[in-house]
Amino acid sequence: MNWPVIVVTPQLYIGGEALNISIGGANIRCSTDPERTGPLRMAFKIPAREEFLQMTGVVAWSNSYEQMDDFYSWETGVRFTSFIGDGRKYLLELITNIANQSK
Repeated sequence: MNWPVIVVTPQLYIGGEALNISIGGANIRCSTDPERTGPLRMAFKIPAREEFLQMTGVVAWSNSYEQMDDFYSWETGVRFTSFIGDGRKYLLELITNIANQSK
């Protein structure tokens, strides 16, 4: 899937990509650990859509991976807690369309 995402923590903005997304949460790869310091705000860039899909969530799990020469990336599981605007409806439609195309 690999949708670009911006994760906003109470301390900083983190760029990354969504490796997997569902109506309940996402697996996000980032260059910085979002940590479990509080709620996160996320903005996903969905292909073929001008505006971002926005929601809030909390870190469910996080794993670090050394890629090379002490450069680390993090895969973080995020549980969505709320959607902004029509985000939930749009994400459900998008997931349904993707599932139907793979049949």
